[in-house]
Amino acid sequence: MTEQGRRLGVPPRELRRRALELALADAGVERGRVDGYIGTSSEAFDDVRYLGLAPHFAWTMQAGGATAIWSVLNAIGAILTGQATTVVCVYGAAPTAGVRRPDGRVGGYGGFRYGYPAMYGLIGAAGAHALHARRHMHRYGTTVEHLAAVAVAQRAHAAVRPGTLGYGAPLTPADHQASPLVVDPFRRLDCCRDTDGGVALVVTSTEQARDLPGRHVPILGLGTGHNLRNWWTGEVFDHHDDVATAKVTAFGQAGIDVGDVDVAALYDPFTISPIMQLEAYGFCAPGDGGPLHAAGQTGLGGLIPTNTGGGQLSGYYAAGFTAIVEGVLQMRGDGGATQVPGARIALVSGHGGNGGVQNTWSHATMLLGAA
Repeated sequence: MTEQGRRLGVPPRELRRRALELALADAGVERGRVDGYIGTSSEAFDDVRYLGLAPHFAWTMQAGGATAIWSVLNAIGAILTGQATTVVCVYGAAPTAGVRRPDGRVGGYGGFRYGYPAMYGLIGAAGAHALHARRHMHRYGTTVEHLAAVAVAQRAHAAVRPGTLGYGAPLTPADHQASPLVVDPFRRLDCCRDTDGGVALVVTSTEQARDLPGRHVPILGLGTGHNLRNWWTGEVFDHHDDVATAKVTAFGQAGIDVGDVDVAALYDPFTISPIMQLEAYGFCAPGDGGPLHAAGQTGLGGLIPTNTGGGQLSGYYAAGFTAIVEGVLQMRGDGGATQVPGARIALVSGHGGNGGVQNTWSHATMLLGAA
């Protein structure tokens, strides 16, 4: 992983090159051994020559914030079908310098439009996720204080993790309440921020990994779901994602249940996201995600330490790779001041893309084991 931050002044392709160099060195893989390349952003088509690779295949894919886990799933598929033995999944973006959208405009991710509701003024991820939050408040009595508890808990992790946006800057609930209102009920500190940076993953078989000098992290299970399924039943705002489908597949492959998970690294564009996902995965009952955070149960020593690197809210935004990086660090025992002692299983989630209507996000689940 490269440096992560705002206005780094490094072009996206160069961030991807730097991330790849770091990943190959970390894994102990020679460049010529890479025979599969998966880019995770639409401008990555020309990367292969720039990166000095000679793979059997190179493609890019996009499922929003679920892309990171999806890229790993596709890499495994390529390996299992004999298309490659060593695949690199590469991310690198510099949104703080402006992202060029299909309509030619340049701006951050916050101005993205989702489906036909954009015609009526529903713009950006914050507005869409605010509908989840308001629905949750209506059904369960979740409060803005519960949202603040998420922001404060994750900042507490970031405040002691060098390299994060929140390093050395803990928050209080009062700080949260004093931040400007963005879209009801979200204040600025309920929202993650765009950051620049690169991440690369090296995916190979267990047999190959055992022969490499780097410390590999086994993938125990993968699952996917799509919230468009809940659109057809009229429950799309009641579900942050279609977690149920993804959970069944991933936990079934791993042969574990939620009680076996030691640490959670969840995709968290907004404070409502960890609340609803912890409920959906079964760490607490529906409606109890806010009180769980307020009681300190998502911190170190709590029921389920969550987003121990600060997540996207206070760490950095790497479009789904943030959660994978944190899961890998925890499984290697490299979590520093927020390492969960003795952690053996990490739950990682991804969320994003859209099925043509607001809040119809893809969801991806990945379970990692200790290195």
